[in-house]
Amino acid sequence: MSQRACPLRVAIIYPGPADQGRASLAVCSLLRLAGELPGIRAERVFVGPGARPSEPLSAFDLLAVSLSFEEQYAVLPGLLRQGGLPALARERDARFPLVLAGGLAVRLNPRPLRAFADLLVPGDAEAVIGPLLAALSSLRGAGRPEQLAGLARVEGVWSRAAPDDLRPVYSRPARPAAQVGPAEPSALGDLFLVETGRGCPRRCRFCALSHARRPAIFFPVERIFEAARPGIESGRRIGLVGASLGMHPDLPALLDRLAAHGADLSPASLHPAAVVSDAGRSLVGRLAEGRQRSITLAPEAGSARLRRLIGKPCEDDALHEAVGLLASAGCVHLKLYLMYGLPTERDEDLEASVELLRACRRIWLRAHGPRGGTGRIGVSLNPFVPKPCTPLAAEAMPALAELRRRRRFLASRMRRLGGVDVSGFSPREALLQCFVDRSGEELSALLLACDGRWPPPAELLRELSPSWRDLACSPGAEPREPWGEPVESPEGAE
Repeated sequence: MSQRACPLRVAIIYPGPADQGRASLAVCSLLRLAGELPGIRAERVFVGPGARPSEPLSAFDLLAVSLSFEEQYAVLPGLLRQGGLPALARERDARFPLVLAGGLAVRLNPRPLRAFADLLVPGDAEAVIGPLLAALSSLRGAGRPEQLAGLARVEGVWSRAAPDDLRPVYSRPARPAAQVGPAEPSALGDLFLVETGRGCPRRCRFCALSHARRPAIFFPVERIFEAARPGIESGRRIGLVGASLGMHPDLPALLDRLAAHGADLSPASLHPAAVVSDAGRSLVGRLAEGRQRSITLAPEAGSARLRRLIGKPCEDDALHEAVGLLASAGCVHLKLYLMYGLPTERDEDLEASVELLRACRRIWLRAHGPRGGTGRIGVSLNPFVPKPCTPLAAEAMPALAELRRRRRFLASRMRRLGGVDVSGFSPREALLQCFVDRSGEELSALLLACDGRWPPPAELLRELSPSWRDLACSPGAEPREPWGEPVESPEGAE
């Protein structure tokens, strides 16, 4: 059989364990999109113990790696080495598969990845995967320079052959992403995830998701239901995924449609103001009917002043009302997202976070006491990290010692309230995230030396990036597009 007659072999790689990768809608969507194209054989590949592809990575034609977080950058060179490939793109020729990286992390800061990837996709997969795989199929058997030059002509794809020429392409896909199989185990238990929209029209000043994808889109009710049908029919709970679920223009109709077919719902994190809206109250009612036990609210900051500063205005009274509604609906586990280290933050703002939690705890106890329980409140407490593309991208982070002081203050005071669990990533991890966001191609030496490990050992940082803290704790570059201005593909494109 000729090479052109053989299926194009595509490995869709999640840079983490299988139970997490099965819950990645990006990976699920890529697998579906590639599998629907003629002449393509696509396979998911995970990283970790027991995660083995059906054949060596070097046997594939394309390795498509989905990178959502900066912490995953270090996995890429280690993954390539373990698969028998040179980690550096310049050392690979046509004997090796092409390496493509895409995802939100690529959208925010692609520079550290250029040493390892042949191709980068900063926009939506639906807009480029068909033309990309068609072009690659036609270039099989060509030399690597010819392949890279040909793929550089695909709109929305960065290639090493044209390193300064690209605009991300977004799409309005006809179908939302959903999990691949209704019976697959994942880190989220029995949840069957379905996408409700992309981006967020709120445009909070700290949020990369709302600024990196414009404009925000919401999927039609019928499309969401069709995507959720396999999960409903298998008795799974339906996890509604979207950065702005509470703002879906047809939220009541969507809830009615799902409830009419017996779907138990589990929404993503909600804005407190959205919960107390008419549509939000409808959602709370559906959660009560489905006996939803856990919910997440994202006030982000303890004081109303800081919430206004970061573009997420919400008065304390609205948050208290939202907590009361959820407790009355039968939720027993409330999780709150709170940040510290925000610009202009003062100690009184930290006190406000504690007092806000105290008030929420009081409302929670008052609702659950007559039922003979107390419920639980969890706080995901994380440092603010200035993200590329956002209006706060240039802000300096506090020094490591100061971030640690603020976390100790908040965590100790919050735990004293009783019935409160405090989690979140460490100040050092947050500074490292900002360091990666602000780094260029020079970071590749550190990523190579990490060999798949992150965070890097202290001795490696001292040797290869001794000024990493200074980069995070000094004002950064002004907000800008790391790529050219995005364009949008036609309505319904996939």
